[in-house]
Amino acid sequence: MIKLNRFEKGLFAVAVLGVLLACKNPLGGSKEEKAEDSKSEGASSGDKVGVPECDEYIEKYEKCLTSSSKIPDAAKTTMKQSFDQMRKSWKDSASNPAAKAALATGCKQAMESAKTAMAAYDCQW
Repeated sequence: MIKLNRFEKGLFAVAVLGVLLACKNPLGGSKEEKAEDSKSEGASSGDKVGVPECDEYIEKYEKCLTSSSKIPDAAKTTMKQSFDQMRKSWKDSASNPAAKAALATGCKQAMESAKTAMAAYDCQW
């Protein structure tokens, strides 16, 4: 069984929220229609989510993962995998206008949790 610290549990909760918001599809229409709509509107490129709060979190978290020598390698691998799943979930959620609005709040909460959790690794937020 994998044990998660408080931060990783928070990350997981935010990722689950993003998946649920993306799957709920509250505005109607199929997921394929939503995907086509987001393409025609010009979805964000690269690793950006398109929500400033989320993009800031992603930038700071990645910087911490790559620059901190205090994160054990085994933990770093697990953290990176969780982080990559969360980022994908956020990007998927951002393609749905109703879910995208809720992402800002979730990303702010993730940022606050990360400030505390990642301080142990000398990461500056």
